[in-house]
Amino acid sequence: MKSLREEHAQATRDAILSAARKLFTSRSYDASSVDEIAAAARLTSGALYHHFRNKREIMRAVFEALEAELKERVIAAARGARNASEAMRLTLRALFDACLEDDIRSIVFEQAPRVLGWEEWREIDAEYATGLMLDLLSRLRKERKIGTYDDNVVAVLFLAALTEAGLRIAMNRNDAHLRRHCEKTLEAFLRGLEDR
Repeated sequence: MKSLREEHAQATRDAILSAARKLFTSRSYDASSVDEIAAAARLTSGALYHHFRNKREIMRAVFEALEAELKERVIAAARGARNASEAMRLTLRALFDACLEDDIRSIVFEQAPRVLGWEEWREIDAEYATGLMLDLLSRLRKERKIGTYDDNVVAVLFLAALTEAGLRIAMNRNDAHLRRHCEKTLEAFLRGLEDR
């Protein structure tokens, strides 16, 4: 059980991340200052610096929070699936729905890779996505929907394709045709791994 002090610290941190997320989405990381984030969170800049050393650290925490939320959303979307193939379809649909939202599009796909750098961005993304992908591959294997491939290699390749698809969908929000193509192509990729 958290102490009152720990609960207050968590509430303060959450307020900072919520304020930063809104500002980064509406104005951008570059146009938002630490003082503005603190003011939006109803804090002094000094109180903010007690939790984060700089604005870049705030961006990393906002990105990680979005990744955690995204993971929970796709898990929830696939929860009622009758089989692994349906779980994969529901996962893709939930992920691509999220890519159309302003904060996901702007922070996850545009700003975080630039601010954090590609390597750090990929490392964080993989931390949240790899386990989920490996679970789905395990389910596909149990249902004999995938052959004897190295799951870690398949996960890395599929996640790279998924990231690129998410980026394209995020950047072309009104292109329903592109989204359908991405879904079909990724599903075909997995079907191509079936044990024949």
